[in-house]
Amino acid sequence: MRFDSKSAPALAGLLTAALIALSGCGSDSGSSSEPETTPTLDVVEQGFDSLDELSDYVAQSLDGVEVSLESETNPDFNQEAEPERLHVHFASTEDKVKDLEATAFIVQATSRAGFDYDILVVTGVVSVGEWAYLYDRSTVEELTADGQIAVADIWDSAEQSFDTIHR
Repeated sequence: MRFDSKSAPALAGLLTAALIALSGCGSDSGSSSEPETTPTLDVVEQGFDSLDELSDYVAQSLDGVEVSLESETNPDFNQEAEPERLHVHFASTEDKVKDLEATAFIVQATSRAGFDYDILVVTGVVSVGEWAYLYDRSTVEELTADGQIAVADIWDSAEQSFDTIHR
């Protein structure tokens, strides 16, 4: 049997696929290399009339929580020309599954905010920087309309994202 240089990559690919199948790594046995997320989270029943109430609630489950409105922290904020952004920062674990769940947790909590905001900015702070997802208030309401929020799709539902950590 003779191989030329053009068939070597194809043969190598076939051998690799065969080895993976034989080792069980390629089997569809239901196990995955990534842990699965919680399928849904229930939307909290209580409402939050202030930033402090929302911050206290989120801080019960997440570390390093900071909640603020753009109008209160940015001296250059132009209320007539800019949307009011609700910022929720927390200490990210850099674990995709945990950060997905944390984002969904924050989105479901802010759906019950009794104060005005136009855009929710969820930011995970990590050792090398931060990542963020932006949600229009109407998107937050749509995601939580049935009293639950789907965790796995939360990042794909964002209007904008700035994430080089997980993607």
